[in-house]
Amino acid sequence: MTGQDSVGERLARGIGQTLWVLIPLLSVTVLAWLPAGQAWWRTRSAGWFITGLVLLLGSAGVIVLMSRDDGGGAAGGLVIIGALVGGIVAALKARPVVFRRRREEVVELPPYPAAAAAVAHLDEHPAVREVLADRERRRQARDLIARDPAMAMELNLGRPDLPDIVDDGDLVDLNNTSAGGLAAALRWDPATAEAFVVARDLRGGYASLDEIAALSGLEPQLLERDAERIVVLPYRPA
Repeated sequence: MTGQDSVGERLARGIGQTLWVLIPLLSVTVLAWLPAGQAWWRTRSAGWFITGLVLLLGSAGVIVLMSRDDGGGAAGGLVIIGALVGGIVAALKARPVVFRRRREEVVELPPYPAAAAAVAHLDEHPAVREVLADRERRRQARDLIARDPAMAMELNLGRPDLPDIVDDGDLVDLNNTSAGGLAAALRWDPATAEAFVVARDLRGGYASLDEIAALSGLEPQLLERDAERIVVLPYRPA
């Protein structure tokens, strides 16, 4: 939550998330599996997969019991209560996973050298000018990638593991950069970078950054931290 959120936005978000947690109750347990399923889709973890599967079987059992004249008797009641309670508990646990918001990072300017005391305006500081120049280089490189991906790949845009042909502002292409390049350029753990590259190459690359976030199993913080530098060019097998 940021300080810029209005009271109305916070209230609307709170109501929406409360209704989402109550999906198992509002759907009479038919959709008790849905929150756990969304958490699994976000994290791709075995725990959420098993939880969602168990709740899905419980929901299916409730549907079968509801179609019978006697409602399944005492055993049916236990199944309904179990699916309801389990679905709500899972939803409460899944809420911070599904509704995780991007954290704001505080970027500190590098310390001024002694000679910088004479700089009249912050925009004239060499470090600030370099940051702004890198942003402009990244913007131009992204424009070229969008217009002509083939040329971008010939120019090694987003490839810190290959010799520089043009300055792209330190962009990093997640679809083609080697594990060593990812670890060095984005400060990833080498084991994480290697696992990502192996999975990427097995599936033949990714179509977008959203697909990487959903399917690669990378921690969201890794992608959020360097989102300004990350690009996804068409996959080209090595």
